[in-house]
Amino acid sequence: MGLRELKCANILIPKIRIRTSIKKLSCSNCKSKNIIKRGFRRTQNRGRIQRYSCKGCSYRFVRDDGFYRMRNSPQKITLCLDLFFMGISTRKIQEHLQAFYPKNASGVSIYNLVIKYSKIISEFTDNLKLKGRQEVQIDEI
Repeated sequence: MGLRELKCANILIPKIRIRTSIKKLSCSNCKSKNIIKRGFRRTQNRGRIQRYSCKGCSYRFVRDDGFYRMRNSPQKITLCLDLFFMGISTRKIQEHLQAFYPKNASGVSIYNLVIKYSKIISEFTDNLKLKGRQEVQIDEI
């Protein structure tokens, strides 16, 4: 797993690239593991996306990476989430997006993004096992 950072208006956004092998993927139509790479799909916001084909049913599909069928780029979505959880209102986030991205998202769509990805993030963090210490450190105030 590689980690890169994107700079956007003095905010660092970590971008995690998930490397999946074809062996882990399965056909979304017939659940077969017998799939092959079959070119790329080009989108306006996300660029080139690898397309796969099932040898059993000839169904063509793309891997769902959490941003499937989203009209905004993953960077823009993570920026909205980051700003919202820093305590910035959806209207201020909308003004920020107007300044740095050519196509703007409305305040309602920003809020819908926050609702959708908050559920996904909470399900992910509920399954994490954190390693904690037995020791407590207290600083003088």
